Amino acid sequence: MPSSNEIIPVPDMSTDERIHVFRRIFYGLKEFEGMEVDAYIVITDRHVVVLDTLLCPEDVSAMMKSVNGELRGRSLLCIDSHADWDHAWGNCYFTGENVAPIIAHEHCLTRLQSAEAHLELLDFQQRSATFKNVFLLPPTIIFKQSFTIHDSNLTIEVMHAPGHHLDQIVAWMPELRLLLAFDAVEKPLPIIEGVDCVPHMFATLEHLIALQPLRVLCSHGKTTSPDTVKQNLAYIREIERRCKSVLQKRQPGELELVHVSELINYSFDEVVGETTGTIDRTFYTRAHENNCQNILKWLISQV
Repeated sequence: MPSSNEIIPVPDMSTDERIHVFRRIFYGLKEFEGMEVDAYIVITDRHVVVLDTLLCPEDVSAMMKSVNGELRGRSLLCIDSHADWDHAWGNCYFTGENVAPIIAHEHCLTRLQSAEAHLELLDFQQRSATFKNVFLLPPTIIFKQSFTIHDSNLTIEVMHAPGHHLDQIVAWMPELRLLLAFDAVEKPLPIIEGVDCVPHMFATLEHLIALQPLRVLCSHGKTTSPDTVKQNLAYIREIERRCKSVLQKRQPGELELVHVSELINYSFDEVVGETTGTIDRTFYTRAHENNCQNILKWLISQV
């Protein structure tokens, strides 16, 4: 079996030597077996910026070894894209001799301090040794709408981009026209975590398209194509269109709200179409159904 703590540098995902991409492959929990998630380290003239800390402090340690020679004369910063377990549970690396500011949206602070997050961590620790050294370390610097790092050779604009979660952010580097979208964009399809996130997802994807990025890196999906953002928006617009068509005819019953993808006749197979590459069909079929339910419930709430 491959290592349960495998961090792989992915140089072909970046066309600029200042942008380092790392891929975490996770083994050991059946429902997440083989899961992949990307994180980044950006080197500017004055800073080493870690964008997402993955699953545990050992993940961050592995990333930092790759850029250890860049730390001299630069300050170390960390940015959490959001509070999900595969993005922020390595925060505790930034303590003791590795202490550094952790920057995130204010709702990320709320989520990482919640009882739900602590219970989730306890559950994961009981099921996998990967999480044995994890403790939840919330951000130390929070913002509401945007946070910009200005440097002589690179600008990193961190922007609130809710939709996947209410604390989701993206990082935009205008000089490179590079967008680090994290989970705001995903291949083969985006994930809307709740009914209250639905209108935000529409607005966020439209905003990201308006930036006109040349390259888009997201945490899941191994893609660099800006077309992924447009495809994500077209997908949720299609769900919206089909839901509206049903609602114009009748109000769905309670049982129908459990299988909305069937109600609107939009199967997962139709969604992925000719998509190439390996797809976790179990996970994304469930995510598609969840998206359909959330969008329909949101539309019903607007009536």
